Formats: sequence, structure tokens, C-alpha cells
Amino acid sequence: MAILEELATFARAAQRRADQTAATPPPPSSSRITAVSDSSDDEAEPGSSDSSNSVLDSKVEERPNSLNAGSKDHTEAQQDTADESTTIESAEKFSPEEEEKLLEESDALKLTGNAFFGDQNYEAALEKYNEALKTCPNYLTTPRSILYSNISACYSKQEKWKECVESCTQSLKLDPDYMKPLLRRAAANENIGSWAALQAAMDDLKHAQELKPSRENMIAMAKLEPKVSEAQKLETAEMISKLKDLGNGILKPFGLSTDMFKMQPDGKGGYSMNFQK
Repeated sequence: MAILEELATFARAAQRRADQTAATPPPPSSSRITAVSDSSDDEAEPGSSDSSNSVLDSKVEERPNSLNAGSKDHTEAQQDTADESTTIESAEKFSPEEEEKLLEESDALKLTGNAFFGDQNYEAALEKYNEALKTCPNYLTTPRSILYSNISACYSKQEKWKECVESCTQSLKLDPDYMKPLLRRAAANENIGSWAALQAAMDDLKHAQELKPSRENMIAMAKLEPKVSEAQKLETAEMISKLKDLGNGILKPFGLSTDMFKMQPDGKGGYSMNFQK
């Protein structure tokens, strides 16, 4: 009897897996992107990241919705909340009928957002994209990634660079090779301008070049490299200056200053400290 019960349990589990497979249609063969500004299905060409809105920020994506396993709901895209990629296994699955209905509602909200984007009403577009995110099932990574990318396009237009970076990051957590948010994040980080941000922009451009080599990416990296180096020098000098001020504050009661301590290369790859009155 125990063997028969185990066989029956195995058969039920196999049937559930078969039902889940049948409920999930294969992903669409096309991933071409439609821009809000026209009716073309052509993918926008990557641009240089050296201007404030240079990288794809006038494009809002409309890709076919792929039913890939995904992540957790993110109630407000402007808040950097829970990681979209951390709850794949715990995401609630809807029936095919419920899923289709939710996806239709989400797509309708996205299209309304696209219309607002086209009218340069970015706050209204953000509101609709966030509503679409709340409606879209958590496990559908492709439509959710597109919505986060669209949100980042709004923030880019508003020159809210930090929020743009955060939204691009959420999009890329769901689709790491999605070119538009990858390049848009590089442009936003370049506008932030700190050493860390500029280095992050360089890393994104290198990734983009690995995915799809282009002359534009090579030019963008060449322009960005001296900016990274300059920011590194400036921030290093600023840090040393602050440390020096701190050291002088500590040494002053003893009649000393950091200028009395000279660092000299020791010829072995390190430094030695000499005290001079």
C-alpha cells in the first residue's frame, strides 16, 4: 500500500508540473521596441553618454510581454525598496485567465503612460507606469523590466539622476542585458559626476560594448575615461585634505602639525615617515 501511495503522489506532482507548463506559453519571438514618438518597431540606436539626455531618454519601450519567472511587487518605483530579484520562488502565480486580465490592465495603463510621456507630461506618465507595476503579476519579469525602464526615461527627462539610476537598476535586475536602461544608467551616472558614479558609468558602457559592440560606445568610453581619472584625483585630494585637517586638530595641543611628518618612498614599494621640526 505504501508503494501505491508513493506512486499516486508522484503522479499528482507530475500532473501539476504538466499543468503549469501548459499554462505558460512560449515567449514571443520578437523583442523589438516601439518608441512613443512614432509608430516604428525599430530599436533605437545607442548614443553617446556625454550629454544630459543623450542615451535613449526620448524612447519609451513597448516590447511583447514574455511570461518569464520573476520577482516581487515594487509599489513605488521612486523608492528604492525591496530587491525585485529576491522572491522568484515565492511569487504568487495566477490562473491563465487571471494573468491575461491583469496583463491587459497593466498594458492599458502603460499605453496611457506612453501617451503622457509623448506629451512631455512626465509626472502623469510616472503615475501610470507605477499603477501598471502594481497591476502586473510579480513573476512576469519582461513587462516589469520595461515599466522600470520607462520610469527611468521619465526621471532622465526630469534630470532626476539618482532616481533614474535606481529605476534602471530595478529594470536590469530583471533583465541584466537590457540595453536601454543599461545605457541610460550610464548617462545618469555621468551626470551625477562623482568618482564612484563615473566608474559605474564606465562599467555599464563596457558591458554594453560586450553585448553589442559599437563605435558609439567606444567613443563614449574614450570621452568618459579622463573624467573618471580627474574625479579620482579630486576626491583623493579632498580626502587627504580632510584627514590633514583632522590630524592637525589632534596634534595642535602638542605644538605639532601634519606638515612636520614627511612621507618618503622607501624603495621597496612602501613609504617611511620622517619627523621634521
